[in-house]
Amino acid sequence: DCDGNCIAGEDCAGVCGGDAVVDECGVCGGDGIGGHACDCDGNVEDCAGECGGSAVEDDCGVCGGDGTSCIPVQLGFGTVADGNMEILYDSPGDISGFQFDVSGVDVISASGGDAEAAGFTTSTGNNTVLGFSFTGASISAGSGVLTILNFEGSGEACLESPVVSDPVGEGYNIQLGDCVTIDDACPSGDYDCAGVCDGT
Repeated sequence: DCDGNCIAGEDCAGVCGGDAVVDECGVCGGDGIGGHACDCDGNVEDCAGECGGSAVEDDCGVCGGDGTSCIPVQLGFGTVADGNMEILYDSPGDISGFQFDVSGVDVISASGGDAEAAGFTTSTGNNTVLGFSFTGASISAGSGVLTILNFEGSGEACLESPVVSDPVGEGYNIQLGDCVTIDDACPSGDYDCAGVCDGT
């Protein structure tokens, strides 16, 4: 007014008629939470959406992962002899179930291996092999003999259509080994340099 009194009101900076306001961080005339920050301390959200959290994506693109989800489970043939063939595995994580087909021979049954040691039920039908646990048990991460197949016939045996799941039901990436040729005259298919079956 004419006496110098502020009748318009002062803003937070003490300016008569000013428009400065206190931002969400309590700063007069401040810009508030800016940029990619999620709070007044300048923190940002981690990959899990937690403000100031420490979760990061692993090399496989999984938030908070341990870098193993994209490492493939390897399946292949081991020793083949006397109508039996070992199925070998190498897995970065625990296995809660598996299924695969075998072509080229007739699969009669499956037993033994780490699947049986873990209490899995393993069944076969139409050359499909299925293994899982009714109690939720898992085969520990690592490598070994998954199961042993009893088979008939000869020819080129191959593993096909594999599915291997982790304890939460997610499927692993899978890398299959080479097919194996099964000869009636040499069931193992392992000839030495002199052409002797199972020779040294």
